[in-house]
Amino acid sequence: MLAQHEVDGVKMGIQELTGRKLLGQFFTPAFEANSIVSWAVRTGHERILEPSVGEGGLLLPALAYARTLHLAPKFGAIACDVDRCVIDRLRASVGPDVDLIHSDFFELDPETTAPVDVILANPPFTRNHQLSLEDRTRLKKRYPVKGAAGLWVYFALHARKFLRPGGRMAFLVPAAASFSRYGEDLLLQLKEEFRDLSLQELPNKPSWIGSADERGVLILADGYQAGPASAITRGVWRYDGVARGKLSRAYAKTPAFEALKKASRPLGEIADLSIGLVTGRNAVFLLNQQDVAKYRIDHHDLTPMITRAKHVQGIVVEKDDLCGLAHDGERTWMLTPRELGERGSGVRSRLALINARARRETLWFNKRSPWWMVGKTGQCDAVFTYMNDKGPRLALVEDGVFCTNTLHQVTFKPATTACDRLSAVVSILSTFGQLCAEGIGRGYGGGLLKFELQEARLMPTLTHADGVAPEAILEIDQKLRSGQIDEARRLADAVMLPAILGAEWQTAARELEETLENVRGARRRGEARQFEYGHD
Repeated sequence: MLAQHEVDGVKMGIQELTGRKLLGQFFTPAFEANSIVSWAVRTGHERILEPSVGEGGLLLPALAYARTLHLAPKFGAIACDVDRCVIDRLRASVGPDVDLIHSDFFELDPETTAPVDVILANPPFTRNHQLSLEDRTRLKKRYPVKGAAGLWVYFALHARKFLRPGGRMAFLVPAAASFSRYGEDLLLQLKEEFRDLSLQELPNKPSWIGSADERGVLILADGYQAGPASAITRGVWRYDGVARGKLSRAYAKTPAFEALKKASRPLGEIADLSIGLVTGRNAVFLLNQQDVAKYRIDHHDLTPMITRAKHVQGIVVEKDDLCGLAHDGERTWMLTPRELGERGSGVRSRLALINARARRETLWFNKRSPWWMVGKTGQCDAVFTYMNDKGPRLALVEDGVFCTNTLHQVTFKPATTACDRLSAVVSILSTFGQLCAEGIGRGYGGGLLKFELQEARLMPTLTHADGVAPEAILEIDQKLRSGQIDEARRLADAVMLPAILGAEWQTAARELEETLENVRGARRRGEARQFEYGHD
């Protein structure tokens, strides 16, 4: 058994971790902090602001580094934090030149504060949905930004107002800065105000103090009020205070790649993409065949449903595929009754698993009338996988098959022919398509490749002038269904590449495959992305 002091220590540790998560606090590891400081502090005479100081993970290295630049540095600093405990702990570590402020950063007024030369920040990672409705409304009114922005976005927009003209700031933020709608909007706003703006991916996931499962990126903005910047440069951080180019020579785009890219068009040009169906309670609305039998639910009250990427097994997903998966225990039926039926019916009994309180508190139930009716909107022609290990898949679906919001629903535009639909499926499966995916999608926890709707729309598709031969489609489909994904990909190359690259297509395919293996391996290891698609 643990001694009492050990038990108390465990309790304190749990309470501290819980508090950190509530505040979005994941303090900066020393390795990352030192490299950021070496970029930001340049003379030792700067005035510094750290708006969410925490344990001083950026401030203390900055003060120490300033002393290495001058024997008698003339620095000053403002350190702010909403957590009184961390402010109190810092008092013993800093001198009188640091103004420690226990406050909500948004209550600090830049008009009444002496301007600073440098801002260093690892702001709270609090997500938008974790903010109260009142805070979300207040912050968005004060700093308009597109999308469901996390708290760190508002920190950056407020912080810049404390800079003197020509000042700079370094923000260590979640990787969403590089792909989300609100991240893009933040960067565009900063681009207008700063002379230089850079987004740098960290080569490895930081070992956050607080154990956050987050990849990090650096926003480096220099030359305040001297904008707009000519471009937003992107790269990989080198940990010596210097940004490096985003591509190593081994992963440079080849002429063959550029030729394929030029011949392609985005999926969003030939199809509309939307999220799949949202039930509000998958554990009740999704059923396998055993559930259907237990509740004696009529098949007229069910819709065949793709609910996981692994259900996308072939070129086309048919009702029979999903029925077979349901017999194997997969939940590929969705409860979609048009009426509840009599008291004691199977539909009523299944829905009764959701109690009255859950019905009141579930957002999606309150959006629907009646709450239990999941509306199937639009035509679902295909699905695009959202979370991927091997890479994304586009697959056609039989009429009447839909997907949940764990995949994206694809509806082809009227002008998109059947041949073009098949070509899109095969070209995304090709080595070219899969390599582009590594540059468009975003790494996620566990090394998965994630595609939000705006990224899926960018996926390039190629057109086969003569249409893909039926025997080629059949062979690719068979390889996919037998789990021979790489073999299916190479067959897709043989179908799509020769018409564009000519006799040299096989050499080009080998080069593309080598690059794909390298960048996919780096992604699975949690390293920074090694390949940028560079969409126009």
